[in-house]
Amino acid sequence: MTKKIRILFAIGSLGGGGAERVLLDQLAKLNRERFTPLLYLVDHTGSLLSELPEDVPVFAFNLRKPVSRWNWPGRIHQQLVADLVAVIQEQQIDLVFDHTFHMTLIAGPATAQTKSNRISLIVCDPENDFISTERRFQFFKKRILKRAYQTAQTVVAVSEGVRQAAITCYDLDPELVQTHYNPINIERINRLYQQGTLQLDSEKFHIVSCGRLHHQKGISYLIDAAAKLVYDRGLTNLRFHILGEGPCREALLEQIKQKRLSDHVVLEGYQSNPFQFYREAQLFCLPSLYEGFGLVLAEAMVCRIPVVSTDSPSGPAEILGNGEYGRLVQPGDVEALVESIFDAVSHYDVWQALVPAARERIENMFGYDSAIKKLETLFESVCDD
Repeated sequence: MTKKIRILFAIGSLGGGGAERVLLDQLAKLNRERFTPLLYLVDHTGSLLSELPEDVPVFAFNLRKPVSRWNWPGRIHQQLVADLVAVIQEQQIDLVFDHTFHMTLIAGPATAQTKSNRISLIVCDPENDFISTERRFQFFKKRILKRAYQTAQTVVAVSEGVRQAAITCYDLDPELVQTHYNPINIERINRLYQQGTLQLDSEKFHIVSCGRLHHQKGISYLIDAAAKLVYDRGLTNLRFHILGEGPCREALLEQIKQKRLSDHVVLEGYQSNPFQFYREAQLFCLPSLYEGFGLVLAEAMVCRIPVVSTDSPSGPAEILGNGEYGRLVQPGDVEALVESIFDAVSHYDVWQALVPAARERIENMFGYDSAIKKLETLFESVCDD
């Protein structure tokens, strides 16, 4: 019998973001006859922990190591690397598959010590993601990341835009970097779409957006657009439902209050089944300043709802065929959002006409079975070399 490949998936936590959702689906769908999946977390936290497959063992740094009262720059990173090295050796890991640059910062040095195979996943344009979010020790962290990506067996990017940005940012050999679009679990979406008792007021025009409440997601621009649509364009029947949690919640609530939008914009919080909102709403809006892929956009298209998205540097334009299957506007352009939403309300039949082809595009381009098979082939090729 051929020995199964032991793959250690690695990520910071299992919060409700797109990267975490994709990892969870990968763990669930991976062929158990050929692979043994394991999971490494920095923090054993997150709303998706309950959905983890029962046969996947979890190794969490915050549960394995006591918190030290005394720290200095680099100490926690050293402890994380040492702990990951220990797990790789104890569990006889054949391949480490790290998700997001935060995990690559740990997995790169760890696999250099263990001489293990590694595939690193980049989920967002590094110029926007890493450089705009990592304020402390950025120079040193970028050196670690550059070395980590250059020494990986393969680097996987979630879109062609992310691939090109990563090659440029980290001076990578183009042959090292592959594009693997995030797979869309259509079967799961179809099942959840039918569930839930949510019923929205049929007399209103409902717009839904979904994402972490973080500056990156551009929710404040959508709220500004809502104010113009309600008070300048007279669309008082609009209702905006914003799904998700995050650090900007209080600031967004204050913005809603100041704009006198409490009757029109609702922060719905984290939703384990966002698809019932897609079922009930008339329009999906993704106002992000940047995305790596745009998983929620593709999921909305599966749910047969018209979509408008910002044309962020990578992801949405590839999903929407450069605007063929939905409207694209420039990131941060409030007036463009206003015009697009106003047009959707005014000519809804035209927007609805795009829905069947949009759903078919997701089925054909981002179907789960073909994506998982492509990933499994990559795992085997890396371990065979």
